[in-house]
Amino acid sequence: MAEARTENRPHPAAGALEEAVGVRPDAEATAVLVRAGGEHGSWSAAAGVADAATGEPARLHHRFRIGGVTKTFVAAVVLGLVDDGLTGLDEPVARHLPGLLPEPVTVRMLLDHTSGLVDDSDVRYNDTPWFLRHRLDEFTPGQLIDLALRSPLDFAPGTRQQITRANYVIAGLLVERLTAGPYARAVEERVLRPLGLAGTSLPGTDPTIPGPHIRGYEDGADVTEHSPTIHGAAGEMISTVPDLDRFLTALFGGELLTAGSLAEMFRVPDVPYAKGGRAFCGAGLDSMTLPGGPTVWGMAGVVHGHLAGIGATRGLERRIVYMTAPRTRGTTRVPPPVQALLTAALSPVR
Repeated sequence: MAEARTENRPHPAAGALEEAVGVRPDAEATAVLVRAGGEHGSWSAAAGVADAATGEPARLHHRFRIGGVTKTFVAAVVLGLVDDGLTGLDEPVARHLPGLLPEPVTVRMLLDHTSGLVDDSDVRYNDTPWFLRHRLDEFTPGQLIDLALRSPLDFAPGTRQQITRANYVIAGLLVERLTAGPYARAVEERVLRPLGLAGTSLPGTDPTIPGPHIRGYEDGADVTEHSPTIHGAAGEMISTVPDLDRFLTALFGGELLTAGSLAEMFRVPDVPYAKGGRAFCGAGLDSMTLPGGPTVWGMAGVVHGHLAGIGATRGLERRIVYMTAPRTRGTTRVPPPVQALLTAALSPVR
């Protein structure tokens, strides 16, 4: 089942995008949502079903969990607070959250993952049996970062890069200290309301997805309803393809931040990545160079039941927003079907 493709100006990669979306549901995914756009045209698709039990067709406006794309929203809020003079990128986090982190860890190091905090993402969160047992439990930010704080730093702050959700859970705590209120309120006031993102929310402790949405599955279990507190400020948000597209274009277009703060999102530190190679993360954005193409920027979110992402060239010449509802949880943020979508949408037009 597929929603009709829409073309304002025919996208030159429409054929490749159509092939990458495929016919859903299938053994790989129950649904795929995509919007690709830019200076050369636009194209969108909704394939598959929103509910495998009822067969309700997937629609482009359906909501889903965006996982790690939440980090981009949080980074934009922190950088906005920098613009307002409430903190500085080179300020020690300990100045605002005393006793939480070693003195050398700065605000910038949280945002670009060079703090040295251990990567604890595979300890419990990615373990499906553990998740199924605890998916309705409520967790505090302190519980989410407990292991990272109890473990020695993996490296001296600023000398390597290693993605860990603890950096962004702490960034959420920093926002709360600086604004004297919930970090969710800051995201709503600084991003969601100004941009009119009515389909985007921070659910807090509510395990449900409001309104029409794509149900998520994992190894045969319906995992749509689970506690957002498992993810916290590193991944709790819910959104839609149109809302994420609006956020992406507004962010890259300079509507949310000063030029200096926006540049931080595209600044990759010149250090090794902890697991090999070079660093590739800016403040809330990852960089990726496609085969034969330019560097593109975005974020992927792998959350139980949904895999979502945003990506674009720096000048928005080409952009994409996508969501897949995989039947099993993978271990990579950019599996081959998503790589095919990104390549089709973001590679230079020949």
